Amino acid sequence: MKKTHFLFFTALVFVALSCKKGEKIGNGAPETIITPKAINLSGEQRLKSTVRLSWFGLDSDGYIEGYEYSKDEKNWNYTTNTDSTFVFIIEAGQDTADINFWVRAIDNDGNTDPTPAKLTVPIKNTPPNITLNKTLSTSDTALLVATVFWEADDPDGADNLKGYEIKINDGAWFDLPKNLDNISITPSNPEANGATGANIYSTSDKKLGEIGGLIMEDTNSIFIRSYDLSLSYSELDTLSGLYFKGKKSDLLVIGGDRDRNNFYKGRLANVYTQFDYIDYTANDGASQPTFWNPTFTLMALQYDKLFIYSDKTTYLNDNTKKESLILEAAAESVQEFIDQGKKAFIIGYFENPLDSNSNLFPLLNIARIDNSSKALLLEPFPNTLTSKEAGYPDLGTISFPSTASPFEKTSDVIEIYAGRFDGTSGYNGPTTVGIKKQNEANGNTYQVYIAASMADMNADYSKVDSLFNHVLNVEFDW
Repeated sequence: MKKTHFLFFTALVFVALSCKKGEKIGNGAPETIITPKAINLSGEQRLKSTVRLSWFGLDSDGYIEGYEYSKDEKNWNYTTNTDSTFVFIIEAGQDTADINFWVRAIDNDGNTDPTPAKLTVPIKNTPPNITLNKTLSTSDTALLVATVFWEADDPDGADNLKGYEIKINDGAWFDLPKNLDNISITPSNPEANGATGANIYSTSDKKLGEIGGLIMEDTNSIFIRSYDLSLSYSELDTLSGLYFKGKKSDLLVIGGDRDRNNFYKGRLANVYTQFDYIDYTANDGASQPTFWNPTFTLMALQYDKLFIYSDKTTYLNDNTKKESLILEAAAESVQEFIDQGKKAFIIGYFENPLDSNSNLFPLLNIARIDNSSKALLLEPFPNTLTSKEAGYPDLGTISFPSTASPFEKTSDVIEIYAGRFDGTSGYNGPTTVGIKKQNEANGNTYQVYIAASMADMNADYSKVDSLFNHVLNVEFDW
């Protein structure tokens, strides 16, 4: 900046000395200088394609109002800045180029430098990079949905990165926009056994397009690469050995009670011929989706019915690094499933009181939970859970289980079960432990929630079978 001031002062002195006293001075054009005036680099020493340039102007009879710069000396862009960062595009197929750049100053009288400053910028393009995040990405086995995450950068600057391409096995490359860092893949035909197309989603409700190459009931390889403005491609990264399982039923069952998973599967098999099952408690919860939405949401939406059950155990999520109930982790996805016109049967209890911000309140239609309901014991009766609606059998226990969570329901749902709790506790709060929700227009039931473990309804397990049959084959038969 001191050099600029010196040059400006020198110019003023020169003009002053060259003029006679009383002589009128004409309005002169400004002069422009780019710094540096030349870049003498070649070979591997060339600049990256993202370059920061600076310039300044001199005016002997006024001041500089602004500048115009150009990359072709035809199209000019106005600015008041004296520096900026530029991304120079190298012709596709080339890795080096000499780029010409011009700047001209404009003074306060609107005069433009007739001889713009010119700089030849020797640049070399460097291919971008991309790496699959195999910790977050679906690995090993995918039931209908695989979500793929990646990290990418460009040594020449973020602005030089243009986008990504992905393909499955021997299928064609599919272009992905630069602003993404993950996509989800679902089969075009979820019941296929063999080759089929694939849908690409950026979110659970935004489909980007379709590609080929997916093989159901077999292992698959997913390839990804990035490319820059010069159409220079990164090296491939690959997610291999990904087995895609197809849909075998209209019912998806999610296991969330690790000590009772076999119980639920066995009872369910008595009333439902076939269902697709996932145990999200396996390996201490490691098998749950890293991102429930979109992965679980897209998977669930392939089905007509969802049965999800959960106990009060919390599990760590690798993404959020937070502990939560299986039901809490799935709540947003289950709500979207219901909102899409699907049917959800939910069983789950928890340690009362729930956090007041828990997403289970709106999902399960809970208006209030009494703080004194913590660790309440159910009394052993044939009708420990007393039916309030036709078709729902009384359920009984022969023990004193603490596996029920009574609550006050919202006004828009129907009570189907009330619990009988140990009278010695002095509890006088709400006793509702089961509700159903119906479509107001046609009376169809689309959600059933029971806040008690069915494994503890051991007075007569055939009644549990009757309950499952009524919900899944009667209430949800529409």
